[in-house]
Amino acid sequence: MKTSWGYAAWLAVSGLVCVAITIFAASAYVGLDMSQARPPLHGPVHYGLLVAHIFTGTVAVLAGVSQFWPRLRGRHPRVHRAMGRVYFAAVLPSSVLGVVCAQLSLAGLASSAPLTVLSVLWFVTALYGLKTARRRQFGEHRIWMIRGFALTGAAVTGRLWGLALGSLMPGSDGADGLLIFATANWLSFVVNLLVAEWWIQSRGYTRTLPSVALKPSISSRSAQSSASVA
Repeated sequence: MKTSWGYAAWLAVSGLVCVAITIFAASAYVGLDMSQARPPLHGPVHYGLLVAHIFTGTVAVLAGVSQFWPRLRGRHPRVHRAMGRVYFAAVLPSSVLGVVCAQLSLAGLASSAPLTVLSVLWFVTALYGLKTARRRQFGEHRIWMIRGFALTGAAVTGRLWGLALGSLMPGSDGADGLLIFATANWLSFVVNLLVAEWWIQSRGYTRTLPSVALKPSISSRSAQSSASVA
């Protein structure tokens, strides 16, 4: 599929925004200062798990952005595959750490529920993305990577939703602040997945998938045998 200038510009701008917001959010943890942590913590162990989750997630965003650049896939397939390995090596542990950190949240179920669901879905989409790549089912691999990166990008869109909702309810704290935080977390990945599915359907990616199984059925093998004999 030919890449238009508009599509390339959209990829470039959205990629730069993702990278900029991700680096800004992770910068608070570079100095390993617990007092700079945004969520309330149980202690040093909780902080260590959170830092590991954030930095592996940051690597996933940076590596994932490169996977959607058409020229990289077309002209430098080895670099594309190498960055893909980096992406999976970051997502799989980061998603598991995300589940653990969600259970340690001091804000209760309102905070832990969306983060747990997000992390589990993130792990599953990465697993299917890796499996389809190894099986060389590249049509399905593309679809799972779009879904997976939609969840990876939840780290970015969650902050944007938080800012948007916070501007509608300025000065919110306590129960209202928790409501904004929980709503932003749900919207961060639910909306992303809806947009991803719309993108998959609108670009016709499902129509390019093979309509038959990779392994021929018994009847098709018999037909092939008959044809070869004839």
